[in-house]
Amino acid sequence: ASCAARLTASHRFLTGMTGDGVNDAPALKRADVGIAVQGATNAAQAAADIVLTQPGLSTIVTAIVTSRKIFQRMKNFVIYRIACTEQLLFFFFMSCIFYHPNEFNDDWPSYFYIPVIALVTITILNDGTIISVAYDNVHASQLPEKWDLNILYIVSSSIGLTALASSLVLLSYALSSSDPNSHWAHAGLPQLTYGEIQTLMYLKISLSDYFSVFNSRTKGWLWSRAPSVILVGAFVLATGASTWLSVYWPFGNGMKGISWTLAGYCWLYVTFWALVQDAAKVLTYAVLQRVGWVESVEVIDEVALKKSREALNTVEID
Repeated sequence: ASCAARLTASHRFLTGMTGDGVNDAPALKRADVGIAVQGATNAAQAAADIVLTQPGLSTIVTAIVTSRKIFQRMKNFVIYRIACTEQLLFFFFMSCIFYHPNEFNDDWPSYFYIPVIALVTITILNDGTIISVAYDNVHASQLPEKWDLNILYIVSSSIGLTALASSLVLLSYALSSSDPNSHWAHAGLPQLTYGEIQTLMYLKISLSDYFSVFNSRTKGWLWSRAPSVILVGAFVLATGASTWLSVYWPFGNGMKGISWTLAGYCWLYVTFWALVQDAAKVLTYAVLQRVGWVESVEVIDEVALKKSREALNTVEID
């Protein structure tokens, strides 16, 4: 215990201690990480930070890898949550303040809005996608990482504000659909009623939010690491439900269903902007690394780690 105390007090080392008996309890309590092995006494377990339930010390490595994966999933969750919130809230704020539909059609209201029921469906489906982040495939870093909310907010904003810009651009084009000289008309797209514009923006914001989960889960390009089956399933369920609702909108409140063709064009538009969002994220990380705010952290090769553990288990001790 005195040795662990001296090492801890020096501030030059992080100390770990394993033990199983009552006499080990003071050292387990004093160490930065106290580990009670399988079969340890109640006193040792109470003093320890980690209690092993299987024989051997290899489970310590498993605990480290698992904890770092959990930390990575928490970071991905925060980035995704902030990015979605920025797009959703800023869009409704800016569209309400700066966009005036009655300037395009006298029969339309003086400010743009989407009914509350549409917001509720977005958030409900979005919550299902968020939960799936807890089951995503992630890599454990070789070195411990720390929370840096400033960095997380900057990265989240690069994703969320890019999605916000794409939503505002689409709203501008959709509101001008009745103008034969507009970009919308030149693209051969149909003239829309105000209710259809509301539904189109509902679909666009929904899809952007659900696509953002793929932007948020990696530091590199979104295809650099395969997502889990659960995350993909949640994405398919959420986007499928949003698309069906936008075509057969059943809740009224002034919104009207759009055609499958227009929904398909919206999918293409959102997919393109999802790649732009990913490029903005990759560029943001590159700039942050360049200025020294973010360090490039190597990840643990779990396949090699598993092989070395199996090889160690085959060693016979006379």
